[in-house]
Amino acid sequence: MSMTEEQRRARYGGPLVTPRAARLLAVAVSVVFIAVVVVVGLRFADQPVKGNLVTYEHVAPDRIAVTFTVSMRPHTEASCTIQAMNAGAAQVGFVDVPIPPQEQRVSRHRVEIATQGEAVSAEILTCTRR
Repeated sequence: MSMTEEQRRARYGGPLVTPRAARLLAVAVSVVFIAVVVVVGLRFADQPVKGNLVTYEHVAPDRIAVTFTVSMRPHTEASCTIQAMNAGAAQVGFVDVPIPPQEQRVSRHRVEIATQGEAVSAEILTCTRR
């Protein structure tokens, strides 16, 4: 024997939200989701230049060579700021590297940084479009 809709409601209660409210809620959640995707997409699309450290090499006690890649739109000029650090993580060298327009999206560069003391590591601080 199956229950009628009226008997089911009497026993278990009605739905928590009406079908219309459920549809409106689904539309609202969809709109918020799409807005979040658009905002995140614009945030990442707004980063036209990105630098990545590939290697660093100790050339001399007062010099370190840094190899890095730069990702940016072709034909864009950029500038990357790179620092060399000692064992205590203090900055012992610093250089701004101009990146001329490139044909490819990713380009590889090498720069030597004169240091005040022995450098044990290097990092890219920023890469920005010029």
